[in-house]
Amino acid sequence: MNLEFIEKQNFRKWWHYAIAGFPLIIISSMFCLVQFDFVSTKNNQKEPLIFLILIVFTILIFIWFLFLNLKTTINEKGIFVNYAGIPFCKKNISWKEIISISVIKYSPLYDYGGWGVKYSILNGWCYNVAGDFGIKIIGIDKKPFLIGTQQKEEVEKIINLYFTKQ
Repeated sequence: MNLEFIEKQNFRKWWHYAIAGFPLIIISSMFCLVQFDFVSTKNNQKEPLIFLILIVFTILIFIWFLFLNLKTTINEKGIFVNYAGIPFCKKNISWKEIISISVIKYSPLYDYGGWGVKYSILNGWCYNVAGDFGIKIIGIDKKPFLIGTQQKEEVEKIINLYFTKQ
């Protein structure tokens, strides 16, 4: 029996867009105020160019944000997690490397300081997108690692299928 669990999570809530788009709105508003002389600029001709560069840079960051995703694959070989869009955020953990694994309820803000790729001195690394359930893994190196999940029951089933305590 070769079962595989795949979960792909994206930042797709309205408030994700609000947070990511806020800098774009602020910079664009400042550009309009300066460009149309609503704010005194001492006639410096470099300011519109700087604002245009900032707007383009902010748009690129917003587009990058739209393509961020967390993909978790669990199969007979182990757990593979990839935070696409963030370099070096891939992890492949074989079942032999895991001392303990469980699905837990946690507080992203309190335990890790938010969502995304986070590190906490007390709790180790965390890759998450939303929600408050995660796969907590303690590896043979004794370092904790948490992967956020939106599919708690399915993850528990596949972990129980493949993980056997050594």
